[in-house]
Amino acid sequence: MPALILMYHDLAENLEEIPPGHRPYVLNPFAFRRQLDSAAQSSLKVLTVAEWCSQPKPASGLVLTFDDGNVSNYDLALPMLNEFGFKATFFITVGQIGIGNTMDWSQIRDLHAAGMEIGSHTLTHRPPSTLNDRELRSELSESRRVLEDGLGAPVTSLSSPTGFYNARMRELAREEGYGALCIGRVGLAADDGDMFSLNRIAVKATMNQHQFEALLRLDHFLIGSLRSQQWPREMARKIAGPAGYLRIRRVLMKGMGYVRWGT
Repeated sequence: MPALILMYHDLAENLEEIPPGHRPYVLNPFAFRRQLDSAAQSSLKVLTVAEWCSQPKPASGLVLTFDDGNVSNYDLALPMLNEFGFKATFFITVGQIGIGNTMDWSQIRDLHAAGMEIGSHTLTHRPPSTLNDRELRSELSESRRVLEDGLGAPVTSLSSPTGFYNARMRELAREEGYGALCIGRVGLAADDGDMFSLNRIAVKATMNQHQFEALLRLDHFLIGSLRSQQWPREMARKIAGPAGYLRIRRVLMKGMGYVRWGT
């Protein structure tokens, strides 16, 4: 049975402190707690990426993932996950550890000690499609090496940053010894043996509780609607190319008063 893999980023009580362009990706802790409560009442079993990729697969699975490594993952998300007895996968941008509002090594190790899975979100968070094979391989291999050295444990899961994805990343991830690759394409993660193109659904601030509970029911109408909203962006990326798309995006968001847009 397919898995529902959810993608989170930051939690914050005061959105006024968040750059406007990043606010869609930031949840209020109260909303996150309501979502965890609904997950606890659902029929889905909460698993990490590595657990869901293991064999044999469970009949149904809900996978909670966090991208980037914001300190709110430790300060706010971890206590609530522990309260509900849930495990999650935290994808860390290794080159940003301990910089600004990102977790430091002691916090990442605490997550791991609490039973959370630590995965790679590459080294520098650059869009994979803008990198040549040598650069992309370095992003994957070096980030994994640093995480494994810092944790003293294997790192087997990877997520593609900035929503970009191409087939080269899948092949290089496999060659570099990863066991799974999560991407930004909306949809359920297919249980077809290919663990290197796992769909995820971003949980944004605009998603209400009713929609979240529909996701937990694997509502195909809602998932299809979210997928259709992603389609224009994918077409723009294909037409303009990664670099062109990013330039257009920055101009549009600057004109709208946004400081940052996307992840």
